[in-house]
Amino acid sequence: MVDINEVAENIYLIDDYLYSIPKFGSVYLLNEEKKALVDTGVATSASAVLDGIRKAGVRPEDIAYIIVTHIHLDHAGGAGVLLKDMPQAQVVVHHKGARHLIGPVRLVNSSIEVQGEEFIAGQGEVLPIERHRVQEIHDGDTIRLGKEQLLKFIDAPGHAPHELCISETRNGGLFVGDAVGVSISENEILLPFHPPPDFDLELCLNTLERLAKLAPTVLYYAHFGVSNKVQENLRLAREKLQVWDDIVTKAIKEDAFDDVARRLMAQAYAELEPIKGVESLRSLYEYMVKIYIHLVVAGHIKYYQEAIKLN
Repeated sequence: MVDINEVAENIYLIDDYLYSIPKFGSVYLLNEEKKALVDTGVATSASAVLDGIRKAGVRPEDIAYIIVTHIHLDHAGGAGVLLKDMPQAQVVVHHKGARHLIGPVRLVNSSIEVQGEEFIAGQGEVLPIERHRVQEIHDGDTIRLGKEQLLKFIDAPGHAPHELCISETRNGGLFVGDAVGVSISENEILLPFHPPPDFDLELCLNTLERLAKLAPTVLYYAHFGVSNKVQENLRLAREKLQVWDDIVTKAIKEDAFDDVARRLMAQAYAELEPIKGVESLRSLYEYMVKIYIHLVVAGHIKYYQEAIKLN
């Protein structure tokens, strides 16, 4: 089954069926003179991505760039597998993350530490990428795909130090990776998505402010879909982070930091309540409550623990 939609001129959203869950992982195909993918999904997503490319009328061997918003496995884990069918493609990545794609052992081990060996093993093998096929990107760098399509890369730390957002000139859109959080059920729910080890609240908020100043016309989410409510969603992302920060701050003032996890989880459960009984989102909801919430809460707790030590 292939789920692919043209969400803007020459831009196709391919549902990569991340973790076998529909409507959770977005891979974007930019069908220009030079063709590009934004993100890859995990290694087991490769077949869905390849099928989506072909359904759009593009040959995988014509892909010139695989652009990863950051190196977390749900965004870059499938790059090495896809390269087998894309002999001319370069993998474009933040300069801080390049070495982890060339030699992914440390990246995989870090993912196992956070998510567990069984869960990571189920995502497929993360293949190393030859150094000459990796193109390192810095803030402000550009890649031209065609006469009307210029990509500009924006440093977007907070979720991870190697996060990139990408503006595109044809439609005025912005690929946001995980910088703006997770969009669920066609933007009805927006939640923070910042698991350990690199979440930084101040950097996240700074990134969101910087993205708002760019005034894009559309946001392309990695999780999941597209929104034209750009400023509203960027503001909402800041507000959600503030809500979580207020919960932690209150617990610290009450000398109840040990209760922070329970309070944050209760907040997340309440926000997910509208999709609890939606059959088409059942597998996504189950993933969110069994795995996602725990990861995000752990990321926030780690950040605040370190902040408390610094103070």
